[in-house]
Amino acid sequence: MKRPAIWFVNAAVRTIKAWVPWLARPDDEFARTRLEPAEYRLYLSMDVRDRQHACQVASRLLDRRPDAGGALVRAALLHDVGKAGAPYNPLYRMLSHLYAPRDVPSGPLYRGLRGAWQIRRHHHRYGAAMIRDAGGDRDVADLVERHHQPNGDPDAELLKGLDDET
Repeated sequence: MKRPAIWFVNAAVRTIKAWVPWLARPDDEFARTRLEPAEYRLYLSMDVRDRQHACQVASRLLDRRPDAGGALVRAALLHDVGKAGAPYNPLYRMLSHLYAPRDVPSGPLYRGLRGAWQIRRHHHRYGAAMIRDAGGDRDVADLVERHHQPNGDPDAELLKGLDDET
């Protein structure tokens, strides 16, 4: 678990970037060199703020496990691609992080706050489907799908932990 001061600083930075997207600086070249072409196109469909977060998660992964397999690194870069299905709305993002009902259906995708709740609860499933539909690696899609509920998978556990830290 993170120390409260570090968590607060990270939350403050994320909040500022939510409202000031030009402060986000994703390392798209880092991502391009690690993703397959179809996966990179999916990555580019993500909002700039989500791309920066994805690069941070992948970078931390490589700091902790320099020998991490390609599928795990690619899953780190794509773990939030399912959020690309709806426009980035900072207010809805913040509200859905504060509260999102557990029983919100995965589809059809609604607009507004209800849609933000769906994205919050189901983006891992949406992302896995997007990767599979694009012809991406099944292992990458499976890791993306499991990154919120790893169920004992050590790679998915690591991805979840890094995602929670960043």
